Amino acid sequence: MSRFPRRRSASARAMSCWCSVPRGRPRDARDRRRLASRHASQCASRRAGTERPMAPPLPPQLILRPTGRDFPAGLVLSEYDARHRHHIAADRAHLPDEERALAETLRSEQRRIGFLAGRIALRSAFAALDPALVPGAVLRDARGRPHADWSGAPRISIAHTRVRAVAAAAPLGACAAIGVDVEELDAHRAHALVRMSLSTDEAARVRATDPAMLAGPIALWCAREACVKAFALEVGWFGTALVATRFESCDPPAADAVRAWRVEIAFESHEAMRAIAWESRGAVFAFAFDSRARVNDEAAARP
Repeated sequence: MSRFPRRRSASARAMSCWCSVPRGRPRDARDRRRLASRHASQCASRRAGTERPMAPPLPPQLILRPTGRDFPAGLVLSEYDARHRHHIAADRAHLPDEERALAETLRSEQRRIGFLAGRIALRSAFAALDPALVPGAVLRDARGRPHADWSGAPRISIAHTRVRAVAAAAPLGACAAIGVDVEELDAHRAHALVRMSLSTDEAARVRATDPAMLAGPIALWCAREACVKAFALEVGWFGTALVATRFESCDPPAADAVRAWRVEIAFESHEAMRAIAWESRGAVFAFAFDSRARVNDEAAARP
């Protein structure tokens, strides 16, 4: 045997270049050539700066307790990294049997992952909200929304992308309902939203706070989605049905947030709805809540 290592081929060198490794092991020479070509293309894209940037790494669990007039008292937001399936496979053991069974009814693997990640994030939110809370299963209502039907259950909302899941939980008496949404920052997505869902006036409001029109259009979309969840609106295409009458910069609700916006949404005869959106760690988050609940709960409790 030669004392010197054999010189690697160009294909082998390309495969060892710094880039993402696809799942599975090449089965034959054809697979090796295909993978080497893909890796070489990815490396060339990185050198040219044309490849879409990867999202920054997330902590396994992030708890946020925002305060102020944009949030109900006691609100907890929990964020969970949804990119690592082996973590999800291990953490799903903490979920009730009913939630795991519901996940198995979802045909798409990506939907199952999103469902499980959202429920895991919600468990973390419950623990942060009240360590003494013994939560039951969170299944779905007739509209497919997360539904906690045990006595004294907190107000809840869940959202997820392919990168992360976010869950919100608030004390029962703090508000009537809450809504949370999240979208990853993506230039193609932002430009599509500008074309499809922003009126001329809305685009002008967004551009005044975000000349690049990147995070702003996504923030408006997330704010609409959060309002739909919080106020249980029946809307077909809310990109045009929900009109943004206000879109202004405000102080970020989190230390790691880059910027934030207060958004006011009008919908038919419904009273004005308000949401807050913020950019943080490669994504845009939004939150809205229905403050009428506290009054309604107090009235229902009277003899």
